[in-house]
Amino acid sequence: MFATQLRCVACGYAYPLNPLYECSECGGILQVDYDFERIAAIAESVESFDDFSVLLPVRTEFFRTLGEGGTPLIRADRLAMRLGLAELWLKNEAANPTGSFKDRPISIGMAKALEFGYDKIVIASSGNGAAAAAAYAARSGLAARVLVPESTPDEKVGQARFYGAAVERIPGPYSNCYAVAKRIAAEEGYYNLTTTFLNPYTVEGDKVVGLEIFRQLGRTVPDFVFAPIGDGPILVGIHRGFLELRRLFPELTVPRMAGIQAEGCSPIAKAFAAGTETVVADEAPSTIAGGICDGLNGYVKDGAWTLRHIRESSGFSLAVSDERIAEAQAWLAADEGIFVEPSAAACIAGLARAVREGKVDASGRIVAVLTGHGLKDMNQVRKYLDSNVAP
Repeated sequence: MFATQLRCVACGYAYPLNPLYECSECGGILQVDYDFERIAAIAESVESFDDFSVLLPVRTEFFRTLGEGGTPLIRADRLAMRLGLAELWLKNEAANPTGSFKDRPISIGMAKALEFGYDKIVIASSGNGAAAAAAYAARSGLAARVLVPESTPDEKVGQARFYGAAVERIPGPYSNCYAVAKRIAAEEGYYNLTTTFLNPYTVEGDKVVGLEIFRQLGRTVPDFVFAPIGDGPILVGIHRGFLELRRLFPELTVPRMAGIQAEGCSPIAKAFAAGTETVVADEAPSTIAGGICDGLNGYVKDGAWTLRHIRESSGFSLAVSDERIAEAQAWLAADEGIFVEPSAAACIAGLARAVREGKVDASGRIVAVLTGHGLKDMNQVRKYLDSNVAP
């Protein structure tokens, strides 16, 4: 394993690779560091580098895979034509074992739970992380306690329960689940797998999305990557994947990152539009895109960290309405035969807005990350089918 330490992204204080959640000096986010000199010694060239495991903080003997990763990167010519783009690719994370990108961070976090000797895990989730944590806990022989907002779709709750997890609906928004999970972990001996930036190991799994995009595009870098975001670990993970590739191979570039939020829950997009570094929590979020309905109440530093990555990539964040999200969900199905939940479709709605407003070069190479399967949340689909309106 080439991971060396945990380091606070705010004050730089370093820690051993232990089960820690935040910096004891300043409360900042912890990030895994690696020995890039050793990695560079075995990664002789960008053409031959293919072992992404060296950029993950896990030991092989603790890893319990369900076949996560290696998801399709699909060229979407019909959707590109609709949007007025020359080249659009869809990274379909719905093809992961439990139907969302959350299998990646959870698989890493679960390996660390086993390494650290835990026999039970807790997670706060809007639904996709709940299903992933329940599945990987079952695979690993660990007990799982899952906390979801009361508005979580029955499909996601049922999936987590079927894997054997104890699922609790918590009144109020996702941030309430986050707070309860922190308390349970601190007081009852659970390992906290909440996939915000709280667990420093889980976001490492998100990096591999970027590494796979690079490989699947013939070892080239896209001009833009669009991702739907709540607090943003998927965007930060992808960006870090490309940054670490460039650290190994300085000739490479890094794509611009676009973080798309729903208008009903858009603290990061609002901060970007205001030109400020300060992210203000949304205490009453509301959107059909439940997977990104995270108001960041109590952990706005997560939003600030994501915003920093967006700005450092020369990217942007913007918000889209529920109506545009539903429209984009129908486009994906009708144009490309891809069925995603509203949260995943948000990045296509954001891409459409970005094209209309001239925020992207229509002749460039663009990748959109589709984070979850449509069967995860059928509420909007039922409304669409009842309306009998063609896409």
